[in-house]
Amino acid sequence: MLRVIENIPKKSDEDLLAIFNNAAKALSKGPNLEAAAVIKAIGDEWKNRLVHVRAGTRSTERPNEGMLATLGYRVGSVNGEKTPIRRQILKLVLEQLQLPMVGSPAYTDEWGEPKSTKRYEKLIRFLESQLTNPGNINRPNMEKAMIEWAEDLEWVQTNYTHLGS
Repeated sequence: MLRVIENIPKKSDEDLLAIFNNAAKALSKGPNLEAAAVIKAIGDEWKNRLVHVRAGTRSTERPNEGMLATLGYRVGSVNGEKTPIRRQILKLVLEQLQLPMVGSPAYTDEWGEPKSTKRYEKLIRFLESQLTNPGNINRPNMEKAMIEWAEDLEWVQTNYTHLGS
């Protein structure tokens, strides 16, 4: 495990996301000190990369999907994750994760810091927008996705209401 952590600064953004997803899945099964250490090290590296991007000393790989999808959050019957994995990702996003560079530093900054009202409200807006998006409502086979977004929204509001304004 120490070798994984030592190599994190050398990994591409895409590789870090894959390692993050594996660690988040491991944490969804219960406490795991090694996975938690990997998540912390990845968060530290993402913070470092953001500083360098803002300073203009590092370019960034830019995925074509949003923050939550980049982190592996998926709902629905096709590629959706099971509830414990989705909730673990949401918990990490809200509580402790330094987010990766997605799209641009400005987009990443829209998410704010862990445990902040800004991040909580961004997540709530995202989930609410999925539930009201006509493209989602009118597409066939979206029933499971809609239910899971609604359940995740309720879970976030119930467990993290203290972060709201």
